[in-house]
Amino acid sequence: MAEKSKFRLLVILAALGLVAACSKVPAPTPAPPELTSLMERAAIEELFYDYYAQFRPDSQHDFDSFFTADAHLDVNGFVVNGRDKIKATYDQIDAGGEEEEKKAENAVPGGMGEMVVTNLKIDLQGDRAVATLLWHAIMSDLVTSAPKVIEYGRERTELVKQDGRWLISSRVVLTEGGMPEGLLASYPKK
Repeated sequence: MAEKSKFRLLVILAALGLVAACSKVPAPTPAPPELTSLMERAAIEELFYDYYAQFRPDSQHDFDSFFTADAHLDVNGFVVNGRDKIKATYDQIDAGGEEEEKKAENAVPGGMGEMVVTNLKIDLQGDRAVATLLWHAIMSDLVTSAPKVIEYGRERTELVKQDGRWLISSRVVLTEGGMPEGLLASYPKK
């Protein structure tokens, strides 16, 4: 009887071993470098689209969440360093908005402004990247008015990947047309 019990135990152990061997999930194979590069570029593109969407009046205006803690921001020669100072700068711009005028009930609604990003080029270098692009501020005075480019320029942005997320470490923006005159004092002389 003891031999039958040992045999049964061996059969059960062998069956369990076979089940365990069959249920092992193979280790995932790493993605090809070309696919990884495309995924990183797509993530960086998404960062820029989300960042520029912040300029819409209905956005949450959370600009500082796109920057590293020690980020550098240079807009037409006006320079601030650090996420807290960047947040304060954007908060000041938001607070300086124009007051809405009351309009007649049957008046034509005001137009909307949009920021458009074009010619985006991304140079990916592992967990660092440099992106260059052109930006355009487009506006219509009324919803019935033709849109017009009211300001445009270019930017060079350095990015780093931190905790799996791309963030801006340095951003240099230069307006090439339509800049508000109040910014001329800091505008870099050529």
